[in-house]
Amino acid sequence: MISRILNQAASHCRRQQGKLPVRLSVGRTLRKNKKLLICLTLVILLVNATFLGVIFYTFKKELSSSLLDQAKRHEEEFKLNLKMVYSSMLQMSTLISSSKFSQAFLLESNKAANASPTEPSSISQPTSEEDGILRKTYQFGQTKATHLQPDAMQNYTWQRGVLPLWVLDPASGEKVYVGSLEISTSFKDIVPLYAKLFRIDAAALLNKDYVRSKMWTDQTKKYFEEHIDANHYIEVTSSREMMNEILAELFIRSDYKVDDISLMYKKSAFYSVYYFPLPDAQENELDAVPTLQAGFMLIWEDVTEQVRRTAKTFAVYVGLSALGFVLIEIGLIWMLNRENRLYVAEQCAAIDELTGLYNRRYFDELLENELRRADLPLSLIICDVDYFKRYNDTYGHKAGDECLKKIADSLKGQARRSSDCVARYGGEEFVIVLPRTDLHSAADIAEGARRAIVSLAIPHISSDIVPVITVTLGVACTANLAEYDNLFEAADRNLYLAKNNGRNRVEPSKVVLPPRRTS
Repeated sequence: MISRILNQAASHCRRQQGKLPVRLSVGRTLRKNKKLLICLTLVILLVNATFLGVIFYTFKKELSSSLLDQAKRHEEEFKLNLKMVYSSMLQMSTLISSSKFSQAFLLESNKAANASPTEPSSISQPTSEEDGILRKTYQFGQTKATHLQPDAMQNYTWQRGVLPLWVLDPASGEKVYVGSLEISTSFKDIVPLYAKLFRIDAAALLNKDYVRSKMWTDQTKKYFEEHIDANHYIEVTSSREMMNEILAELFIRSDYKVDDISLMYKKSAFYSVYYFPLPDAQENELDAVPTLQAGFMLIWEDVTEQVRRTAKTFAVYVGLSALGFVLIEIGLIWMLNRENRLYVAEQCAAIDELTGLYNRRYFDELLENELRRADLPLSLIICDVDYFKRYNDTYGHKAGDECLKKIADSLKGQARRSSDCVARYGGEEFVIVLPRTDLHSAADIAEGARRAIVSLAIPHISSDIVPVITVTLGVACTANLAEYDNLFEAADRNLYLAKNNGRNRVEPSKVVLPPRRTS
């Protein structure tokens, strides 16, 4: 856009042969505006990128927080499921043990066992019914019992609810401990149902050291021999292939406690991955024996829809941000375009259409500004083409225009410094403003201009001087003026003095003026 305006500015003044200073000024301004537009664009892009970065970070945190809450709900659901399983097993064992038939049978069996004693059991017995009640959610034994135990026949771990049995002996009238009743189930039954119920995938993995110390069987031993690098025994999983892919990338903490989910992209879908500790027994606040961490439960859930919803929302923000950026850029380009057009129009308004030099309006403003700088000398040359009216009458106005163009080019060649200015004052009159130039130097420049125009050898048979175009020049300098005198008027007086002295000459300010007033 800026380049197009620059080209338009150049084409608008193409007929002007002496317009180089203006073209350069317009070009510099347009390039400056182009740099400003680029800087503003970069700033807007940076603000947009920062805004989108904040939005992305916020959306990511919200999604992670939502998925973490969802995973923790699944953890609580699993723990509640286990509690319900234990509760059901204890209720069933209580129901069975309360049967009079069961009590009579167990009492007779206990008496028969006592009548035929064998080697003493290493398993301690409860000393009271209250002791058994406190331990009824655990396997009965010398130490706190685990609910993860191996089955020698089917090679899987199982959970059990245990109830010590006390029966009233009719013979003695006292309650006698006759044994314990237990009901057990397997994780291989619980986990698939749990995964299906809550529409997730899950796996139970047991710690290698725990398995080795508590439930080392031929199958687990064989498993670790085949998987030398494995640290966990896979008890049950709803999807072994997916679980292996997840475990290959997932870092497992030694305490199995995490505060965040892992988001993974597998098989064209996003999965939220979470794990939590798997204790070896149900917690009992009355039990002083600490619960061991047998392993961990791994759950993963397809959250592709949630991720896509978040991505779509973020895409809307990206689209709105891009739209805002485009609208702001259009506004900036329109504003700069308008300013550039105004500047080009202003610059072109200061140009003389025929010669391409600055016009009288520009000269008046420039001279006024330069005169304010009273600290340095300022010289002015006024140039008038000799007998130009006769030239138009003889050769025509078109030839006269061409003549003025050639004179303008020649005068411009004499103003070699960037601060010098050549302007067409009107008709066949031209002016040259020379800042920081004394009268002697200005007279030399004027003489050079006169000779250059004569050397053009433009025919002028109607001239009373020589048969070619000539010019007469008047020169003045602020350093040689009286306080009440005017620079332009002084140069104009010298111009008419040169005309009266025969034309085709330069007349410096040699008029004797009153001395400057002193304060």
